Order: sequence, then C-alpha cells, then structure tokens
Amino acid sequence: MKRSTLLPRVLSLALCLVLLTGLLAIPAGASYTIYVNAKDGVGLNLRSGPGTEYSKVRSNPIPMYTPLTISQTETSAAGNSWGYTSYEGTSGWVCLVETTTYDPRPSQSPTAYTAVDYHIYVNAKDGLGLNLRSGPGTEYSKVRSNPIPMYTRLHIVQTAYSQANLLWGYTSYEGISGWVCLVETTTYDPTPKQTVTAQPETPPVQEDDAPAVPDQAAPTVEPAPTAGEDGSALTTMALGIIIGLLAAILILLVVLATRKKKNN
Repeated sequence: MKRSTLLPRVLSLALCLVLLTGLLAIPAGASYTIYVNAKDGVGLNLRSGPGTEYSKVRSNPIPMYTPLTISQTETSAAGNSWGYTSYEGTSGWVCLVETTTYDPRPSQSPTAYTAVDYHIYVNAKDGLGLNLRSGPGTEYSKVRSNPIPMYTRLHIVQTAYSQANLLWGYTSYEGISGWVCLVETTTYDPTPKQTVTAQPETPPVQEDDAPAVPDQAAPTVEPAPTAGEDGSALTTMALGIIIGLLAAILILLVVLATRKKKNN
C-alpha cells in the first residue's frame, strides 16, 4: 500500500523538475527584429537609456527602414516601450513606437527614367536649400548631410517621377551624385539682383553767416597808344627842351653883355 502511494508522488516530482528545467531553458528576453519607421521620416535616435531624457549616443539618427535586433525591452517614464539594440558598433535604446515589425519600405514599382540635358537653379521654398537623395523621392535617404545652397546651378542628366508623382532630377554637386526635387528649382537664375539707387545732387548750401560778395565790375582797360602818337609826343618834348636851352643860352649871353658894358 505504501509502495503504490509513493510511486505517483515520485512521478509527480520528476514531472515538475522537467517542467522547471524547460522554463529555465527559455531565455528571459527573446530577441526579435524591428525596422526604423520614424514619423518625421528622418530616422531614429539611439540613446543611453530607455527614454528621451537620456542623452544620444550617436550624433546622427539611425536611417529610415534600417533593420535592428532588439534584445531587451523597457518601459520609459512616459509609458512608451523602448528596445535595446546595436547599430554600427554602438549600443543603446530606441523608441519602439517609431518602429514596425515588418519592412515598411514602399514597394518600388518600375520607374521610368528619362535622359535629359539641361541646367536648373536651386530655389527652395524654405530658403534653406535642397536635399540630395539616393533616389527620386523623400523616402530615400540623404546622400549629403547639408542641403545644396540656394541659387546653386545644377546640371540635370536624368529625370523620374516619385511615388508622390513629383518630378525629380539626377545631378551632381561637389563630387556627390543624387536626386533633387525639381519642384524646388527654376530654369532661370533666381538670385536677387542688387539695385543701386541714384542719389539726387545736393545744391551747394551758402552759410547764413557768410557775407554776400557784391558783383565786381570788370576793370576798365585803357587803350594802348599807337606808334604814331608815341612819336609825336617825343618830338614835341624834344622841341620844348631845345627851345628852353636856347632861351637859357640867350639870357646868359644878355647877362654877360650887360656886365661887360658896366665894367667898361
């Protein structure tokens, strides 16, 4: 009787040990794959902890549609689910609200590419410039960290329509090739022209304290004597001198003759 009662207990204990061993063999946090699908279309930040209050461990976001392996999950203080992962050798946490468990990349239908040869100018509506992307559409990643500056002249060699039915052009800038949205460009140079306003001439200002200068009459110029008049004047003067000398000699002779008579 005791033997029959003991056997079921031993079997029950063995079964419990088997179940416990199986539970311990199951990992506490099974890894799975997610894809970056940020709502802003830029990418997903990798942070040092499960929450936006933690610092970023990468300067640039993880690109859109990147597959990531999640090995651990936590709930942030805001109540959102975060996952621990690694990307390009850096580990950290990503917000799982900005991800999907399926590949969210748009299905790429065959795109018709057209060869062209013309120039355009960057004329973005936001005034910041134009992004250069790896494909004809905003769903493609940027191939330059900074936009192409405003009013830059670009050579378009190929065009294609995006999924949003916008025309894009293939070009190169500073050695990097990619696609730009032609809606943000013009075929003429939109650089603002620098207009120069002519300044009106200012008339000279006469100071109130300066005395008024009366008009001075032009000096009267005496007419120069002619050659004939000069000769007549000299002749008259010479005759006068001669006559005076003769008169003086005559008077002197008269005086001498008178004295001589008195002496005799």
